[in-house]
Amino acid sequence: MKRIAIILTAGFSMLFSSSSISGVAYFEYEDSFALSRTYFTYKNTVSDELSFKFQTDVGRLDSGVADDRWTVYLKKAHMDWKVTSNMKMSMGMIGMNMFNVQEKTWGHRFLYKSAMDKYKFSASADLGIAFTQKMGSITASLLMANGEGYKESDVDDENKISLQLLYGPAKLNKKDGYNFGIVYSSLEDVTVTGFFGGWASNGLRIGLEQSTEDDNGAENALTSIYATYKVTNYLSALVRMDDIDANKDGDAEEVAMAGLIWTPTKGLDICLNTTTVTVDNKTDDTTKLNFQFKF
Repeated sequence: MKRIAIILTAGFSMLFSSSSISGVAYFEYEDSFALSRTYFTYKNTVSDELSFKFQTDVGRLDSGVADDRWTVYLKKAHMDWKVTSNMKMSMGMIGMNMFNVQEKTWGHRFLYKSAMDKYKFSASADLGIAFTQKMGSITASLLMANGEGYKESDVDDENKISLQLLYGPAKLNKKDGYNFGIVYSSLEDVTVTGFFGGWASNGLRIGLEQSTEDDNGAENALTSIYATYKVTNYLSALVRMDDIDANKDGDAEEVAMAGLIWTPTKGLDICLNTTTVTVDNKTDDTTKLNFQFKF
């Protein structure tokens, strides 16, 4: 019995030594308290060449009607195969390559979605297959997906093709440097073209992105500018401005945001922020206290 216990203990140690479980939750206070989103992520390294990622997205039911129920979505479930030292193939429910770099440059998903995500220029994940090739400082990513996103099933025979070309590091929220790149996607009569760039050094991080969506001849143009400055190890200041010529409802929209982030301990961010949204010359001001828990 003792020998079996030792074998089981060794087996579990080997299993979890190559895997990790993590999560993040978004909590906020405006007029009342609300838990807006929770993500759970499981990663497992199968071999030196093969790894797997599984992520759930827990949030309010997005049904288009008044409904306070919570639901769980499968956000990501894909394998990554390192074909060569510079080439990777991914298959399954994959994170899209349209705004993943810009999202890291912005760096504050718990406050506000990145611009393309907010205005639905692209889903954040979809079922498909992707190839990523590194060529020195340049990274190219080509993805073919169903086109419905991770909250919908495949309902037609049309596939979405998306391309990203990136120069420089992808995660400026983790590493100083600069990057710039282009993204392009095509699905039936809808094409999206975007340009982006970012710079980070000495506690200052700046990002700029400009995107155009052509929906069968009708164009929506989006510009987003943002900056974060790390005042101390525990305090950061941020600003952001979005401008969209026409959102999905056909109205022009401008967004201005400013805030202070206090990080009292590892895994906890607390942000007091104010956001001004102007739609069709009507202005709405919102002040919130947002929390981010990482575990």
